[in-house]
Amino acid sequence: MEKSTVSLVRPLAYPSLEGVRFYAALIVFVEHVLSGIVLEYFKINPLEFSYSSDSRTLKALYYLADGNHGVDIFFIISGFLMTRLIQKPNLSYSDFVLARVKRIYPAFFVSLLITTLIVVQVFGWPWKIMDFLGNLIFLNAFPALGVMPYNHVSWSLGYEFAFYVIIPILALVPGDTAKTSIKFVILLAILFCIPPSLIRFEALFVGGLIGILSESSLKAFASKIPLSIAVIAYLSCGVIKALGVISYQSYYSLFLACAAVLFVRLVWRTSALGSFLMLPAMRTLGTLSYSLYLYHSVIASLVLYKLTPWPASLGGAVFAFLTTFVLTLFASYVSYMLFEKWYFNASRHRASVP
Repeated sequence: MEKSTVSLVRPLAYPSLEGVRFYAALIVFVEHVLSGIVLEYFKINPLEFSYSSDSRTLKALYYLADGNHGVDIFFIISGFLMTRLIQKPNLSYSDFVLARVKRIYPAFFVSLLITTLIVVQVFGWPWKIMDFLGNLIFLNAFPALGVMPYNHVSWSLGYEFAFYVIIPILALVPGDTAKTSIKFVILLAILFCIPPSLIRFEALFVGGLIGILSESSLKAFASKIPLSIAVIAYLSCGVIKALGVISYQSYYSLFLACAAVLFVRLVWRTSALGSFLMLPAMRTLGTLSYSLYLYHSVIASLVLYKLTPWPASLGGAVFAFLTTFVLTLFASYVSYMLFEKWYFNASRHRASVP
């Protein structure tokens, strides 16, 4: 058997991105699984599972479970890669969008079918055909529309596809003179026009701002940033959020800035942490991160309610967490091999395929 048919380490222009992808998927995984164990298994009052809890243990667990920013890291990566793609010569808008559909939709569609079957048949959710059709076109990404999310994690794909439709506008910038500056201004204008109700959309455009900068500019910037400072600034955002000393909108802007700086530092300057993210094991896990994201939540529910021993115990909690992780990795591998790998094989002649 050829090596390319068994290896999950793909040739990429920015190999550390796969490690960052897995990190993003992992913190989302921890958020959902740990929250489910605390709230559904141990039946802790949701008001107690917060930073304002009187219990230090619950505060600490909530800090670990407060990982929804993993999606924002995914968005930064995606914004960067898509902006790089649309700047290639002779861009075809239709080809660009079609390529994104081919990349994202097959695995999503199958996961939606499977998760819908499980939540309806196993957990008794109501079957509503119009809501299912809404899920097919990601209307569940917008709560105001009231579409029931049969796979609730897929909301982020609605944001992704909206970005795919908008970002090719940068390819319309004429000529070479000050092209980067014009694109930068366009992205900033869009960024500041995003309403608070869609604030998570900002991360995609922050990634886009990175994507329009040249390799030499990014390397020069990365060379001036001490890794320790970038990591501390990034981690401090979580502490600031936990302390509640600023509004969520201010926190989010600060987080995006710190995450973007750390992203540039890791990708464009050598470091021990960057080398760790480029290890074959991390890149392999990063390759599976999309399918891991799609399946982890429903597998967590199945494990918790159908496999984990009740009443609640520490051993049961550990069993639920580890079993969910193993089964999710297995499902992710199967999903990747069946519904994602073909896309990368078809694009193997390219040096970098996001």
